[in-house]
Amino acid sequence: MGFRAGDGIWARLVDVEAALSARSYRGSGEIVVEVEDAFCPWNAGHWRVTPAGAERTDSPGELALDVRELGSVYLGGFTFRRLADAGRVVELEPSAIDRADELFRTDLAPWCPEIF
Repeated sequence: MGFRAGDGIWARLVDVEAALSARSYRGSGEIVVEVEDAFCPWNAGHWRVTPAGAERTDSPGELALDVRELGSVYLGGFTFRRLADAGRVVELEPSAIDRADELFRTDLAPWCPEIF
């Protein structure tokens, strides 16, 4: 018998506005995320996220990331800080990562008991 660790669940956001608006957030702050998406170009742009939801904005981004990383933090399995430490998120404004982590913080991490 052997043990092998691997990915168990994935999230691919195909409608960033709907996904971010449907999610709940913590605190009272806001963050503007600059999203890149080569596969679904309609997702690319700047998104203002507040506890009330999300909307497209012309404001400059405070964090830059690909939609893949946004999917990772969307479910609460990773933080912006962990992804930035791995070189997957760029902090464009001081304290943006801390504000984003507070907004996206969850009490429960995602868990997938099934292999599919």
